[in-house]
Amino acid sequence: MPSAPIAADGLVFVGNAGGDFKGGKGRMYALDAKTGKIVWEFFLVPRAEGEATRGPEGASPLNMATWKNAAGIPVSGGGTWTSYTLDTKTGRLYVPGGNPAPDFAIAAREGDNLFTDSVIVLDAKTGDYKHHFKIVPKDWHDWDVSNAPILIQTRGGKQLMAVAPKDGHLYGFNLADNSLLYRVPVTTVEDVAETFAPGQDVHFCPGSVGGAEWNSPAYVPPLNLILVGEVDWCDTVAPKNVPELRSVKLGQPWAGMATWNPFWMFGRFSRSVGHWAGWVHAVDADTGVWKWRLKSNYPIVGGMTPTAGGVVFFGDVGGNFYALDAASGEKLWNQDLGGAIGGGVITYTANGAQKVAVAAGFTHPAWPTKIVKAKIVVLGLDGATARQ
Repeated sequence: MPSAPIAADGLVFVGNAGGDFKGGKGRMYALDAKTGKIVWEFFLVPRAEGEATRGPEGASPLNMATWKNAAGIPVSGGGTWTSYTLDTKTGRLYVPGGNPAPDFAIAAREGDNLFTDSVIVLDAKTGDYKHHFKIVPKDWHDWDVSNAPILIQTRGGKQLMAVAPKDGHLYGFNLADNSLLYRVPVTTVEDVAETFAPGQDVHFCPGSVGGAEWNSPAYVPPLNLILVGEVDWCDTVAPKNVPELRSVKLGQPWAGMATWNPFWMFGRFSRSVGHWAGWVHAVDADTGVWKWRLKSNYPIVGGMTPTAGGVVFFGDVGGNFYALDAASGEKLWNQDLGGAIGGGVITYTANGAQKVAVAAGFTHPAWPTKIVKAKIVVLGLDGATARQ
């Protein structure tokens, strides 16, 4: 469970990951905040007949019809990696769903694979299904909805859900009728229609760690702008065939890439810094038209944090931390914090002074970042201090 739980009205909401293991299935839970007892459970992909449940199930229309799996290929995927969004006015919980598994192998699961790569809307009290937004129609690229959507009222009066999955686009949905208003590319998008076949290399962008990763878009109300940070990093994949996938034992890692190299489990990414980058796009919330954009020498996976003073803070995996003018994208200031920035950025007041805090030192085998000890860096107008 790598996702951050959220809590409201005596309930704690959390789901599990593990969808990239054979037989692993995403489930969403509401727990009693006092006792930890499971109040309800919701399967994000179909459960098999006789499969164990851990609590009362929320009502769901989900069945096996949308999967069409090959023999010996169990339904897998739909895990949640990051947090969730609760609309306290309507009592609806918005759950970002992960990719189907195995990745890349088209013949293994030829259906639409509901509810993977979707935002699933549940009744927060009961866990009953209300609606879903299928963001990536058929996913062979590992394009999870990997961060929580944001719910905003735009300057034009729309009740909007904005979400940025790993497919390299920003989506805006009108919640009055759940219609798609726009789908805007916000990083490099190439060769996404190429057919995958065993023994054949396919190059595509964004790759399986491309697009928007773990942090949501942000909204600047005075400017009516949605800000999103992106990864620009392509991938090359040669998928396994169905017999190879069938031979993997239940519970084992189950990526569909044909390789013995553990670093290539989700494809071959160039590990040289010159072959990756990042983007920040500022998009009008009503129209989807981008107003400004900025390209970074390093991917951006950390959070975007705008302030009421018209400044937006963010960092990249090169360890660079920036302050921009939110209206124009002009760089106001930057500093190397000495370690990759992959998480959130917060601003707060202490003793009457505004501070900004950011985690630096993100490391992971899949990301060629500088290996350093992690730290929290706190910055303010009177200087900067770093505390271990």
